[in-house]
Amino acid sequence: TIGALPPELLFHIFLYLDNGPPSAFRLHDQPTLDMLKSPEQTLKNVSLVDRKWRAVVLPILFRHVLWAFDRWDLLLVEPGQNVNPVDGIPLLRFLRDHDLNSYVDTLTMIVSTSESGATAAREAKADLFVGASRSPHIVNRAATYNEDNNWLWEMLFSLMNLNRITLMASPQMLASLLSRMLFVGDAWSFSRDLLHILSLSRDTKSRKEAPSESTETHAPQVSNSGSSPHAPSGPDPLSHLLPTSSRRRPQPAPNALFTIRPWQHLVLNEGSSTRVYRTYEFFLRRPPSILDALLGCGEPPNDRPLVPAHLASFSYIAIFPLSSHFNSLVTSLPRVDRLFVQLVPRNDIMADPEEMRNVQLSDLWMERNSCYSLIMRRLLADGQLVGRENGWRFLREFESGDAANRDAWEMAVQYISMSGSNWHVEREGVFVR
Repeated sequence: TIGALPPELLFHIFLYLDNGPPSAFRLHDQPTLDMLKSPEQTLKNVSLVDRKWRAVVLPILFRHVLWAFDRWDLLLVEPGQNVNPVDGIPLLRFLRDHDLNSYVDTLTMIVSTSESGATAAREAKADLFVGASRSPHIVNRAATYNEDNNWLWEMLFSLMNLNRITLMASPQMLASLLSRMLFVGDAWSFSRDLLHILSLSRDTKSRKEAPSESTETHAPQVSNSGSSPHAPSGPDPLSHLLPTSSRRRPQPAPNALFTIRPWQHLVLNEGSSTRVYRTYEFFLRRPPSILDALLGCGEPPNDRPLVPAHLASFSYIAIFPLSSHFNSLVTSLPRVDRLFVQLVPRNDIMADPEEMRNVQLSDLWMERNSCYSLIMRRLLADGQLVGRENGWRFLREFESGDAANRDAWEMAVQYISMSGSNWHVEREGVFVR
């Protein structure tokens, strides 16, 4: 009988029941909280048969982990003296206690925030963990660039040697986790439930990078004034008494997420911008986005790029983004070999009466066409660009996820053919040189 088979054979059989995580093929869809839910429960059902099967299937079941939590919960598990933050997170504690952490290949974090969570964080009195009342984050949520969340990334990667990490959260929450500023002046004109996705991945896992306690940490920054590294990192209470010219510009906290592994691929999915087209002079609006922080093309502290220098591909997905916003990517493209762009929805969002209410379809297509015209201009400029735009000089492959629009694709092919450039069509939707 199958129950008499040795664990090694059972493990090999159960591998065929693993269809992969939804995050592997849904990152290009409109971000929603339930997009990564799967009706497939085969492996979970196998784990309920008996203890032997459970022990065999758990390493397969936990290769791809989904961690949904409230941002305020992290305030209760920040590391303190003689405190391991893993002990305060049930999912991570389970992985560690059952020796499953070494099997985890991908981690998807769905980060939410709620007023109830904030209240609980303020009122919590934990004997084991650092209380929220001692956390500077809860005092000033505006200065997100002063938030140092490196303890979170170092905790995760000392526990797991991930090949991919994916964050799904509101733009405001992403900026907070990445310790960067975010413009929210026009956020009201976009969806209040807007979710963005940021995913970092690499092709292969190095054996030399197994999880260990030797994960690189950042030394405390010592100010030029020679102050103690243990001094409070918040704003100087006497700074308002100094002349404006004497005040130092606040520096963003270093972010270890982008350097803690040799990431090769980055995916940014900014969801739908269709609701902004309902507003007067929509083209003047600015979406809440971490794009300028990733590229280092924003105002301080977002003038230092987060994108690692060894990145091989950059994928940008959005639903009818404003061309003025998309231009940030065009003018500040990092040095990558491959660029993927998708600007038209793959779902039926355009058939949703509520989503399209008071929206002129011609405006959507006009902005889409403007975005692609910006791309074509850079593609055909070859080596004529200088400065930061030189990322286009190193590009070897451009793929459009919107090639299903036959008229637009054929027009682009004709334009490339007539330009006399060294770009040519490799397959549908893909230009190479």
